[in-house]
Parts: sequence; C-alpha cells; structure tokens
Amino acid sequence: MDEITDHVGALNLTAKEWKPGLGFSPTPKKSAVSAEEGFGNVSSSQAVDVNGTHFFGSGGGASSSWEQDGGGGSGQHHLSAAQSAAEKNIPHHTNTTIPSLHHNNNQRSNRDQQRSQQHRATTLSSALSLPMDEYHHYRELSLTISREMTPNDPRHKAVPPTFCRAYPLDNHGEMNESNNIMTQQRSSFGYPTSLFRVTSVKDGNLYCLRRLDSVRSVSHKIIQTCMQKWNIPGMPGEQFNGGADAGGFDHPNVVKWYKCFLSQRAVFFVHHYHAGAVTFRERFFSQEQQGGGQGGVPLPEPFIWSCLVQLVSAIRAVHGNKLAVRTLQLNHILCTQENIASASSSSGQYGLPKLRLRVNCVGIIDTLEFETRRELEDLQQQDMRALGCLLLSMCTGREVTINDIFPSRNITMQEQQQRGQMLMDYFQFVQQNYSREMYMLMHSVLNPQAPPSNIHGVATNMAMRVFDELDEANGCIDEMHGALNGIYESGRALRLLLKLAFVNERPEMGFDKNWSESGDCYILKLFRDFVFHQADGGGRPVMDLGHVVSSLNKLDAADEEKIVLTSRDGKNVLVVSFTDVAWCLEKAYQELCSNSVPIPPMS
Repeated sequence: MDEITDHVGALNLTAKEWKPGLGFSPTPKKSAVSAEEGFGNVSSSQAVDVNGTHFFGSGGGASSSWEQDGGGGSGQHHLSAAQSAAEKNIPHHTNTTIPSLHHNNNQRSNRDQQRSQQHRATTLSSALSLPMDEYHHYRELSLTISREMTPNDPRHKAVPPTFCRAYPLDNHGEMNESNNIMTQQRSSFGYPTSLFRVTSVKDGNLYCLRRLDSVRSVSHKIIQTCMQKWNIPGMPGEQFNGGADAGGFDHPNVVKWYKCFLSQRAVFFVHHYHAGAVTFRERFFSQEQQGGGQGGVPLPEPFIWSCLVQLVSAIRAVHGNKLAVRTLQLNHILCTQENIASASSSSGQYGLPKLRLRVNCVGIIDTLEFETRRELEDLQQQDMRALGCLLLSMCTGREVTINDIFPSRNITMQEQQQRGQMLMDYFQFVQQNYSREMYMLMHSVLNPQAPPSNIHGVATNMAMRVFDELDEANGCIDEMHGALNGIYESGRALRLLLKLAFVNERPEMGFDKNWSESGDCYILKLFRDFVFHQADGGGRPVMDLGHVVSSLNKLDAADEEKIVLTSRDGKNVLVVSFTDVAWCLEKAYQELCSNSVPIPPMS
C-alpha cells in the first residue's frame, strides 16, 4: 500500500480511468503539473478542505455548498495536496481510500478550530436533521405515543374491538389494586367517563376515544341527527372504521370530531388525537386546583390576545355553520407547543411564547342534551359569555366559570349582589392592569345589563390584533419549512444508503461476475470505502460527517466531479465521477429488484 501511495503525484499518474461499459483505460503519463492540469480540464478538481478532511471537489464550487466555505469559513479553496507537496518538495503520504489527508494542524489557531467545529455542527444540524430542541420534543412525543397498558389490564375490556393499543389519558379510570376493579369518576358532562388513546384497526391512525357510561337519553337516531349537523358521514349504529369515510367539521383551532356510536352499553365519541396536548387548566391553573386556593397569576396581555384570536377564530367558524361550541371551558381547551426552536431562548414565565389552542369535545353536549331543544341563538350567546369568562380567568389568574357570574338556577337577592360586586371587582382589576381595548372587549360580553356581542362584533373590534398573530404564525411556518428541509435531506441520504446496502456484497451473488469483486458493483464497493471507511496516514479512522454528506449529495445529483477510488489492498486505483457511480448504483439496484422475490400483498 505504501509503495503505491508514496507520492500523490505518482498516484495520479498511474491511476486508471473507468467508464461505464468501456472498462478501464490507463491515463497517459505526464508530469506532475500536467497531471493536475488534466484533472482541471475535466472537472476543475482540486483538494478541498471540508472541516478538516481533504477530498477532491469541484474547483468552481457549484456542485455542493460544502466547498463554498472551508473549515475556517474563509470561502477560499485550498491548493491541492499534490501541488503543495510539489512546491515544498516534500513527500506526501496518503491512505488508499483518501486522495489526500495531510494538513498541518499547527497552522490552525485555537480560534479557527472552534469556529470550524461550530460551523460544522450548525451546518450539519440544519442540513440533515431537526434542531436539537425540536428533536428532543418530537422524541418525547414519540415515546408518549408508544405507551400501552399491560396485556392483563382489565381496562382493555372498556375499549371496543375495532381499536387496539389503548392507553388511558385521564386520571379518572384508576385501578383499585385490592379488588382489581376500575373505578370511574364523573366528568364535567355528568356521567362516568373514561378517556383512551387508541389505534384504529382499519387505518392504523391514532384517535382519542371517550367512553361515557350510564347514558340513557342517547339513541341511534339522536346520534345520526347530531352527526349530520356536524357534517359527519355514517349510518346509525355503525362503529368507527376510520379511512376515507371519516369526515366532519374541520378547523385548525377545533379538535376534529370523527364519530359517535353505541357499544357495550355505553356511548363512545371519537376525536382527533394530539400527542402531548394538555388542557389550559392543567398548564396554567394546576396549582389552584391542587392547593384549593388562588394558585394562578394573571397572564401577560400579548399572550392573552394570542389565545383570544385563536378562540374567536374557532367560535366564528362554528357559529358560521349554524352550530354552537358549548365546551368553552378551561378543561376543554387543549394546548400544544408551537415554535419549538425558540423554546430554549424564551425567558418568559410560561415557557414557550407561542401556544396552539384547540377547542375540544365538540358535539358531546349536543348529543347528551339533545332532548332539551334549546334555541341556537341562546346557545351562541352562552358561547360568548363563556368566552368572556375565559378571558376573565386569564386576566385574573383565577378560574371563573359562567355559573359563577350567570347562575342557571334562581338565587336570592343577597347572592345576586355578591356576584355583581365580584364582577365589578374583576372589571376594576382588568381596567387597572390591562389596556382599555381589553377592558371594553370583556365588558361587551360579560355585561349583565345587556346581551353579549355576537362573534362578528368581537372579531371586528379585535381585527388589528389578528395581524400580530398572523406574523407569529408565519414565523412558525418558516421554521417548520426549515425543519422539513432537513428531514428531506435526511430522507434523501437514507434512500441512497438503503440502495448501497442492498447492492454491496450480496452473498448469493458471490459467483456472478457482475457482482461483488468485478463489474459495476465493484465500483460501488470501492465507493462505500471512499465514503465511510476513511483513515489518516497512521491508520486511525476519520469520522467526518461533512465528507459523508457531501459525497452522498454529489452522488444523488450525479455530479461530474471525479474522484479516486482505491481498493483495500492498494492494487487497483480507479478514477471515476459521481455520475458513473450513480449510473452503476441505479443499474445494479434495478437489476436486483427485477430478480427479487415479490412481496405478498397485505390482507
């Protein structure tokens, strides 16, 4: 090996050039200078330092962004190792799998090395994967999704057979270990409730399944009528099957309702599952709920406007379809994190500066209280009162419900005065600590002396605040596009790696001349060593992800740049381009697919 690679000039002069279908042709011997000029005439090649590793790259720098900026970020291409050795008249040693790896580390200052490492980490993070904060966030969501109950858990019996992989999402369905019986508590709907994250047997998607027991007032006809109101297809008594027939009212700030059906003497509601979501009460009012006192604090006004814009958008869409929300409560509003990338830089009291709100449990009260036959106008006015109570809760830090201000039962005169005084104290607090616009909006929906403003009036009064929310939403979209670009690059590299893994050194093809040690696949074997099995002059492995990414990018783009491939024993030295390697890979992979065993269809 050392005899062949004593000098880089000798390596270049004796190398063979390989062409698809034409075999190997020896390169005519020239001087060291003319050899370098020959490479330049073909593809303007020269040794480029990519974060500390030399390889032959395009001198023009048009084929890959890795050549645009060297390890120190100077933007200047380095001279080739052969030219440097010729100028200094110093023998240059190199490994067979690397055209040149010699560089003087003493010439780099500590500042340049730190800058190179930071540049490489930043570039690779944005080029191949998600930012670290987003990666950990989605990893936690993936772990949450993969949770399941133990096989002997009796709560599996509470889930219909059309679902599997159930996992409880609430604290109501706790197990009593003494008698191995599941105990249920009454939810805000007034019935014993169990909540599960389930997987549909038909389509394999995740859903949120809510089971309500002891319901006597719901029939198949009532379910069908309510589902038609919310534009949900289906037949009476039909269980949820998922797939393309699952439709319904859809809005970005409303948890989608898919189905309602009767089974096991209970009523089941199927809604969309949002991994990692928590209720607004759990996120901001959990201390008050646990301690029994005033545990929350007033929220900042920009955050309140952001939440209010999302809630008004959801109410406007529901009322526009001649429906009512009826679940505008802190425990029925789900919060999911947005703008994950800026989480670490956020210094606010409540973590992320941006939250995504979704109104949950739509359609449940319509089904359970179908016989009450209340007017739509009254229900929509109640939604506006409930919106005012949500706004008041966020401003005061205390949970305020609509029954606290507008009781549904008859009360005494003294109780009326106490509630009125409490509302005036709330208004005074908001007037002193928030803007006049916030106070006027709250007064318009909570004034007991007048009916609340409709949703169109509220949306018109807060129109200027929508632009702030639109700017934040566009910023989140831009960050998501950047993250998706990294995922695309990662998938593109994975596709190439899978093809190389399928083709290289297949044992059943060992006696075929077109595979393994001869033919086109021999080029792929050497290319794999060139990309992944690099080593320095002392035989130490070089773990340079920058070189791997750059090589795979050029292979996917079928770049005309030429590289030197050397066998492990040093007896074969080939000059090929990334176009040639891409042609070999595609040909070998298609041939392998044509002779492969057909995959049986899924039942």
